[in-house]
Amino acid sequence: ASASVASASVASASVASAGAASAGAASAGAASAGAASAPAVAATAGEVKEGDAREEMCTLTCTVDREEGWLFEATRALLGQLGEHSVDAQIAALLAEGQGTLLAALPRGALDMERLDSVDTAQQRWLQELSRWRAEAEARCEAQFLGSVLSGRECRESSDLAQRAQCSKDAVAAAAALGCASFEGAGCRELDAIVRGLSRTLAGHELELSRFILSFHRADGWRRLGYASEAQYARERLGMSRSSMAARRALALRLERLPLVADALAAGQLGVEAALQVVRVATPTTQVAWVTRAQQRTTKHLREEVAAALVAVRVSGEPDCPPPAEVELAAFQELEQAVVSGSACKPRPANDSRVERDVCGVRLSEPASDERRSWLVMLGSLSQWLEGGLQLSAAGGSAAPSRVGSSAGRTTLRLRVTRATYVWWRGLEAQARRWLPRGLSFLSFLCLSLWQAWRHLLGADMAYGQIYIRDRYRCTSPVCNRKDVTPHHLQFRSAGGSDEPANTTSVCTWCHLCGVHGGRIRAAGSADLIHWELGPPRSPCLVVHGRERVAA
Repeated sequence: ASASVASASVASASVASAGAASAGAASAGAASAGAASAPAVAATAGEVKEGDAREEMCTLTCTVDREEGWLFEATRALLGQLGEHSVDAQIAALLAEGQGTLLAALPRGALDMERLDSVDTAQQRWLQELSRWRAEAEARCEAQFLGSVLSGRECRESSDLAQRAQCSKDAVAAAAALGCASFEGAGCRELDAIVRGLSRTLAGHELELSRFILSFHRADGWRRLGYASEAQYARERLGMSRSSMAARRALALRLERLPLVADALAAGQLGVEAALQVVRVATPTTQVAWVTRAQQRTTKHLREEVAAALVAVRVSGEPDCPPPAEVELAAFQELEQAVVSGSACKPRPANDSRVERDVCGVRLSEPASDERRSWLVMLGSLSQWLEGGLQLSAAGGSAAPSRVGSSAGRTTLRLRVTRATYVWWRGLEAQARRWLPRGLSFLSFLCLSLWQAWRHLLGADMAYGQIYIRDRYRCTSPVCNRKDVTPHHLQFRSAGGSDEPANTTSVCTWCHLCGVHGGRIRAAGSADLIHWELGPPRSPCLVVHGRERVAA
């Protein structure tokens, strides 16, 4: 906080004052000092202070037919394409679109907006009062702690600084021993070896820190030490935000159920980001398969497969979901292709008959095996939903998801949203229910309202449009998540390459111009099985064949 306002002439004074103040007081002082010359600094400091006390989260539960579950998943894919990725932001966007549709369609006064506003206003008043109480409690605790800065306990802690400095020097020496004797004059390869070695060490420390934070939480540590809140303890004692502390606690809690994932993280076989993805979906039954899969994938591909598996868990209700096979992932990606192309809401031909597809050698109409039941059930219901499609009227008045025969079953959606979003949902749902057509759930109404408003942006006719739709408007590089895609010919047209889809893939502007044509990335093969090499031509840093990482 001091660095945000300190200049060379007042740096020592700022550091001295920061050392005698709490982190919250230092942030507030920096904000007030920079308010006249840099208003943005004050706003940023205020955001950091408020960010420690996160808004209360709630679980929004909806039990719907599987067809409506797929409608919701398709709508989430559409919102992701439009730039909304978090669950809370997506639900808020749905509520805003549904509320606008109701206000435009219903008679004036049919929707009691004052009651909705009063609920929101009461919630805001409560949050403001809660924030005031928290600030007052923290101020009292800070006065107590600042009075004991020079006490024996604090002095003993200050004497540990020399030991910590020595530990840092030892760490630097150990890092140098990993690849080179000195940082000066070290080449990229030597520095890479040092950074990777330290990253593996950091992963082990992250695991240890997470476990101790969980034990401290279970011991009710911050209350016993006299802090007003967990956020204050994290900020003043650890120098981190409450959200960072909560994330580590959640990681340790999940790793207690997944000892093999914890061992892989401690041994450096998994990075922290890969472990965070695996614990979202792995169970004691499937943890071995997911650890193996994480070692074979880049972070981008692992994130995609975990997201697909979480959809399978939500739709099928089966918690044990192994990693997807290639054919299963390809079948699931048809949903995203139907969304970005707009075919999900286009009428199907009257003579379009159902086609049963094979998944992992098992016909979807056959009983699912226990091992892959989650994928088979999920893809069977997805196949039915895609064949029926999302039917929106040409006039734009009515909209309803079509069904193929009877419902494929029920599924329960559990969504983590903020308290404000939860209150908004329940309040709007209570008022809208009596106006909705019979058989149309509130969730379906919200999804269909959004599709009705935004479907005109999908499936635009453009050059190489079918290539972009096939690749779901994503850069196909195994390490890139950008969406500003351009067509790339795997065999250059100057070398006789054709414009056939098998020879064309979607890559972002950077990967195309600076990566491929700049000599940093090489892509060969066909569009359904690309061989990627990243790094220098003679000694690539990363080799990926299809989706499998074969060398690093």
